[in-house]
Amino acid sequence: MKVVVVGIDGASWDPILPYIQQGMYPGFAKFLNEGLHGPLLSTIPYITQPGWKSYSMGRNPGKMGVYFWSKIDWKNMKIKNINSLGFHGKDYWDILSDSGKRVAIIDMPSTFPPKKVNGVMLSGIPHGEGTWVYPEEFEKNIPTSYVKEQIHLFNRNENPEQTMDGIEKEVQSRFEMAESLWNNDLIHLSITMNDHVSHFMWDNENIMKRNFKVNDEGISRILSKNKDGYTLLMSDHGNGPIEDEFYANEYLAKEGLLAKKEAKNPMLSRESVVNFGKKTGLYKVARSLPDGMQVRIVKRIKDLDSSMEFEIERLIDWKESKVLALDEGLFYVNPMFIEEKDQIVEDLTKRLKSLKSKTNKQVFKQVMRGEEVYWGQYLSEAPDVVAITNEIYHQRFQLSGHLWATDIPEKKMAYRTRQVAHHRIKGIFGLIGPGISPKPITASIYDLAPTILKIFNCEIPPDMDGKPLI
Repeated sequence: MKVVVVGIDGASWDPILPYIQQGMYPGFAKFLNEGLHGPLLSTIPYITQPGWKSYSMGRNPGKMGVYFWSKIDWKNMKIKNINSLGFHGKDYWDILSDSGKRVAIIDMPSTFPPKKVNGVMLSGIPHGEGTWVYPEEFEKNIPTSYVKEQIHLFNRNENPEQTMDGIEKEVQSRFEMAESLWNNDLIHLSITMNDHVSHFMWDNENIMKRNFKVNDEGISRILSKNKDGYTLLMSDHGNGPIEDEFYANEYLAKEGLLAKKEAKNPMLSRESVVNFGKKTGLYKVARSLPDGMQVRIVKRIKDLDSSMEFEIERLIDWKESKVLALDEGLFYVNPMFIEEKDQIVEDLTKRLKSLKSKTNKQVFKQVMRGEEVYWGQYLSEAPDVVAITNEIYHQRFQLSGHLWATDIPEKKMAYRTRQVAHHRIKGIFGLIGPGISPKPITASIYDLAPTILKIFNCEIPPDMDGKPLI
């Protein structure tokens, strides 16, 4: 029995359904006509790193110990990025590997550094230094068309159609890799480019249609090859249009809950380098270079400080700040104020519940304590306050000098493009295979790991939070 999981980062049914009704996208349509299908409820917050791992581990963040891309280290006054080693527990493919099944894991976020599996793993973002493929020698088999990280990004003053040309090639390379590893019992592939397209091109109908089309073509090929097996379509979260982006730590500073230090503009910043490149024409030259050289240039530029969004670690007074926010409504109370914690949480909750946007809309639709959202042995590491954002806003944690992205002067944006869409809790789900009849359902992202284990007749760990869907 073969199981193929097609994971499309940030995919939702809502923007695809109107086109299916017009007779377009037969791959997506097949799930609606022949399989289980419907929305897939993500984690809270509905964000990439905990979302993908909740899928592969079948557990909520309180049992994995990861709630965001990063963790706050109050003792050492740092915000630490998390990779695959920061998660506690087994992925379902570890259980399959132990049972003798061969697996191929392609580009799933949160899998770097790659773990040993009975098969192949090409790890996904965020990458670091060192081997990104297991087994290491498999790297020589990777074609040049398969780039380690997406490099075709929608930036200001670029031709979106030309950028989409590169994104289509990256999407195709993931499906081609899956087909080249067809001899495995389980194949998982992630298409992370969809999330980027959605964030910046949601209001560009032609780009979105091209994005749906290239994904649909890959899905159709997988379905035609896997006629006797199970094919599962999923996403880590959904996407939808937004009005603005809210900088939470700027708000905390304004309210006296976070103490800022004076910011000094770097002599050489990302923005100044990009602006110089555009004025001199070097930017266009760089964009025409081979993918590998572009990756190295982008890495050099990313290593420079930003003059618009400063590294928060060195710009806050860690001893005087009572609260620090991460993205997506996650707020943490400084342990140095433990005796005041309950009062701080109560005060913060009241402020967030009453907070209005520039257009006089509620910024947060629900504000809860961490223990109301998560459960498990790592609950002590959870955020103290979880504020679920009104879906038309996206919360950011960087210090930009502004409360809202629409307040940032154009001259400071440089290479940045403001997001026009962001995450939703409802992702995409579909399952086709032997004995499956067409039926609409609402599934949880925690249900997918136990469902796949059941298909392979493997024992389901009792601490998984989901249940098999078949």
